[in-house]
Amino acid sequence: MAAMIEQFDESTKAQPRGKGTELKRRLVDHLDVVKRTNDIVKVTQITNHHFRVNTLSPFKAADRVMPMYRITKSQFLHVEERLGELVINDQTRSN
Repeated sequence: MAAMIEQFDESTKAQPRGKGTELKRRLVDHLDVVKRTNDIVKVTQITNHHFRVNTLSPFKAADRVMPMYRITKSQFLHVEERLGELVINDQTRSN
């Protein structure tokens, strides 16, 4: 079963409900379509247009009974809405 986690930090809670929250909802909906079935996607809003997205995938260790999750992908995204479409720019640094 697929799962989606949304996390609001202190700066996000202080924002009035408006464009920033709507943008996050649209990003979460977009990522829900793109992700794999058993993955969990955690979206944290940093500023009005910047988001951190962690993708967690399940794995089962040999000495564990329940599956655990590990981060398989971490991204910093800049998201804008232009002409009703979501424009997503990956700003993740690669070493």
